[in-house]
Amino acid sequence: MHHTREIPREGWADYLALLSNLERDHWVRIETESADFGDQPLAGRLPLVEIALEPKGSDRGAVEIIVGRPGGEVTHRVLKPDHIYADESESGELECLDIEDADHVKTLIYFEPARASEEPSIGAPS
Repeated sequence: MHHTREIPREGWADYLALLSNLERDHWVRIETESADFGDQPLAGRLPLVEIALEPKGSDRGAVEIIVGRPGGEVTHRVLKPDHIYADESESGELECLDIEDADHVKTLIYFEPARASEEPSIGAPS
């Protein structure tokens, strides 16, 4: 049974910073869902680089999602986020982060299990 919880707006920056640290290099897929355009894939199975809340400037409050490898990164921004939901498994593992904007467009970040051949090697040179 899955559990969905809303992340309070005042906790977004801290939650996203913690999530970025804990899930860095975790494989993710990104999709958007909207009434106007339907479901749209944005990024397929790439390692997470960062999810962050823009703290200042004209994009203050926007959520920036960066995935990929150096030199091949994909960035997606949710300019006017209204809600952030975490969909967690029974064991408490994050399965999907749902960011909904003011126009009712959802950005869905699916956290995928790593395949054995893709696991980082402990002690391997970086």
